[in-house]
Amino acid sequence: MGRRVLEFRAMDDDAWYSVKVELKGETLSIEFHGVQETVMFAASNFESENAVERIVRRFRVVSPQLQVRECPRIEKGSIVCAACHTFGGDDTRYYDAVVEAVDRGDHSFVKGECLCTFVLSWLLGPKLGLLTNASIASICTVNDDGQVDPIIASFSNLAKRKVSNSSGKNTTVSANEGGWNQLFIDDKRKPSFQDIQNQWESIYGNGENSDQDLGGDSGEPSNCFFIVIGNMERSLSPASIREFINRHACVSPEVYVLPSPMPTHFTRAVLLLDTKKKHDMVCQFLDSPDHFVVSMSGRPWVSIECDTKLGINCNSFGSLACNQENRDDSYLDGEVAMVVHSGSEAYKRAKRLKDLFMDFSNHEQLLLKRLIEEEARVL
Repeated sequence: MGRRVLEFRAMDDDAWYSVKVELKGETLSIEFHGVQETVMFAASNFESENAVERIVRRFRVVSPQLQVRECPRIEKGSIVCAACHTFGGDDTRYYDAVVEAVDRGDHSFVKGECLCTFVLSWLLGPKLGLLTNASIASICTVNDDGQVDPIIASFSNLAKRKVSNSSGKNTTVSANEGGWNQLFIDDKRKPSFQDIQNQWESIYGNGENSDQDLGGDSGEPSNCFFIVIGNMERSLSPASIREFINRHACVSPEVYVLPSPMPTHFTRAVLLLDTKKKHDMVCQFLDSPDHFVVSMSGRPWVSIECDTKLGINCNSFGSLACNQENRDDSYLDGEVAMVVHSGSEAYKRAKRLKDLFMDFSNHEQLLLKRLIEEEARVL
């Protein structure tokens, strides 16, 4: 079986690279295009079938450069593979992103290249979760139809047989695992960013570097589940929030209070949790329909993102933690928040205040998208 050119999501940076793959006996050889680097996977080194599946999900057909004639078919909700230029010099790496908007204008052309601007929300890489602009030159189309390459399928079957020769389980890789192009074809509603992200993770994995057991030792995922809480008092410290959550939800998260501009009379906090079970316990407490968590002044805590797993690394908050070491925790002996229950006047007041905050937050997001689109027209 000869060499084939595919796309491979590297384990050190989660970027997509063009590679040549070849099965040499029981070893899969991955030769990176344009760099002197070759990665080898031995079929006998995998410790579980899940580890084999994770390596299979890191391959797909090559994503071609978006052509001018194809521009109209890229719309809001499309997933693309886009160039990321944050590494300096000529170091350009490619990561998947969701198209949030397209500024087509009159669809003008200069020297045969369209001037459309694409607003991207990044699924991986150093711009994870950020909104940025990109031109057609930075966009590649993802043409993953779910077909597992014959070389990858052969290696996968070989590795799985070595993992579980006596299990009696069917270890054959299907010729069609259901790629990106097959998502939402039966869904009448327009998928949200979270829908797209969840489906992306179901195909390619969640971007965590948990592949240390691919031919080596297994390890715990380094990524965290997180919750963002808004509308909090500016005076709250991470320790006071953590103590309150632990007392009511029996979970002690890492807490980081985000800096907020001076005119803003509220702040936001990020709770980091290392397991989904802990994440769900805190979410259930914060989002219970039977009560609100409010500050002592009556301001309700609002879960801005409570059911989302973005796969960020806990260490990315390290610098933020350093900036909060000197926050005043002298009032920890007193109450920093309270729980008000449904049916009470305090609950009704908190409900009205939460609705006001959500109106503000939604309007803020619309203004941000409008700003990005307007900047795209000027730049």
